[in-house]
Formats: sequence, C-alpha cells, structure tokens
Amino acid sequence: MIGVRRLRMLRRRLYGLRSYIPGMRHRHRLEALVGPLGCWDELQRYQCRVLTELGMQPHDTLLDIGCGPLQGGVAFIRYLAPSSYYGVDQKPEALRAGCDELTRQRLWRKDPQLFYSRSFGDDELGDRQFDFIWLSQILYYFDPPSLHRLFDMTARRLRPGGILAGDIFGPGSDSSFLRDPRPPVHTLESIDRVARRHGLRARSLGPLHGFGYPRRLNLSHNLLLKVTRDPS
Repeated sequence: MIGVRRLRMLRRRLYGLRSYIPGMRHRHRLEALVGPLGCWDELQRYQCRVLTELGMQPHDTLLDIGCGPLQGGVAFIRYLAPSSYYGVDQKPEALRAGCDELTRQRLWRKDPQLFYSRSFGDDELGDRQFDFIWLSQILYYFDPPSLHRLFDMTARRLRPGGILAGDIFGPGSDSSFLRDPRPPVHTLESIDRVARRHGLRARSLGPLHGFGYPRRLNLSHNLLLKVTRDPS
C-alpha cells in the first residue's frame, strides 16, 4: 500500500509540472479544481455515460449539484437541448472557471444556467423540476442533516419517473487521499433509510468502473446509487 501511495504522489507531482508548460496550464488549472489530475477527458466521458445509460435523453432537464468547473457539465450541455442544464456549486472559483470554459467552448448559445448555492440550488431555482439530478463524488461528504435537505428537495423537484444519481464509498474504495480523512460513512442501507423518509428509494447499480470510471483511480470501487420515487 505504501508503494502505491508513493507512486500516486509521484504521478501528482509529475502532472503538476504541466502548470509551467504553455498550452497545458489551462487544463491543469481545471483538473486541480476538481481532481484527480490527468483524467479530465476520461472522467467527462464517464459522467456522460452514467446518465445516458440511466436513460437521459437530449430533451430531458438536468440539475448538476457540485458542478465545479464543468468537467461533466461541458459534455452534458453539448448533449442536452438548449436551456436544459442547470449547474450549482458552493465554490465561486470553480464556477468562474466553469463560466470561462463555456466561453472557450462557445457553449453559452445552449443557455446553460450556473448558480452559486449553499442549498443545492433549492433557494435559487424557483419552482423548477428536473428529470435527472446528478452528484458526482460528493454524496459521501454529506452528514445526515444535509442528506435530509437533499432528499427533501429531491422529493419536490424530481419529475415523475426522474432519477437522482450519486456515489458513495464501496468495498475496496481508498479514501486516504481526501483532505478530510473521515468523511461521514454511508452505506446503501443508511442512504435508503433517509430516502424512504422523503418518499424515495435508493438502490446500488454497482461499482463506478462498470460505467467507465478509470480502474486505476482510488474511487473506482465506489458504488453508484440510483434514487427514485418510492412506488409503494
């Protein structure tokens, strides 16, 4: 394990050299905001694959919670019809980088909506509802009160037949790289208990690497969760 961690540290240092290379600085800055380094395109494809395999169509609407600098957002915006993508984040620097990326990619014509929010967008989105709600690699940070707020909002904003998707640590996940080494520990059962209190159900779709997440990365064994309305 020590050897693996040393190799990861060395790889991060090598990737860090890109910040000094003209033509690579911009990509390095984006990757440094969201991590991990050197995987931007792969993780963008992974995010788009998850939602399209879950049934997202170009005419659907998407709320991307924790959208950051639009690693997945750029692909979602390209795929979706105009005015269908809503991204929220509580980090202004990441949102500014996302806006810059929309300008660089000439995607403002698709009329994406980006919001700074500390309420998952609930305070900013009026009465809007969505076909899909996506949380990429942030759900495991939520403490129980935050989960309740998230699922309360989801119960109100998810359209009939809609899906919320996110991931939690699974067997084999290595969280040692996290700045906070002890995030809240969630299981499928604990997530489902909270979801049920809001008229929702959660189930596991298996590890992320089954959806194209790079196996070499720490979190490839995270479990992808699908949350829908409770049919009972």
